[in-house]
Amino acid sequence: MIDLPEILSRARRLLAMAALLALAACSPGTGGTGTGPISSLSFSGKVSPNFSVGIAVGLPCTDNCPSVGLLLENERVELTASCRRFVHVGPWRTDAEGLAVLDGVLETTTFADGKPRTDSTPAILRLRFSEGQPDSQQVALTVRDAQGQDLLSPLTLERGAASGNADACSP
Repeated sequence: MIDLPEILSRARRLLAMAALLALAACSPGTGGTGTGPISSLSFSGKVSPNFSVGIAVGLPCTDNCPSVGLLLENERVELTASCRRFVHVGPWRTDAEGLAVLDGVLETTTFADGKPRTDSTPAILRLRFSEGQPDSQQVALTVRDAQGQDLLSPLTLERGAASGNADACSP
């Protein structure tokens, strides 16, 4: 005799387990989509005191060099640099070559009569990881507008124990 309620109960349990296994297979590191490549990493570096658009990066800097910080999380990426801040909120991934292209907003703070003013513009942050993964030792980055014009000079940052915060912005 076939016990139809028992068969249906087992079928539901099997479907529920299959669904849970399918969701687990989508997590980072399994080849699935996941929500992001890492939990939290920080990169930092120093730049020329003349850090801005069009200035070459990697120039020797000896004293009072502005610092730059990059904080990577699964659902947020934040770059802080010399009165500038780029923020991407949401999941992100790297491609097979270690490139991540993230849409976000670049905030720039300027001062007039000692009072800060912050302007925001849509921007694109391109991250290229030296070893193809977010946990690489270095990341090269650019910040561009929608037309592909550099908003910040290209940078190379080192992974480290830094907080990911740049120097405070002041007049």
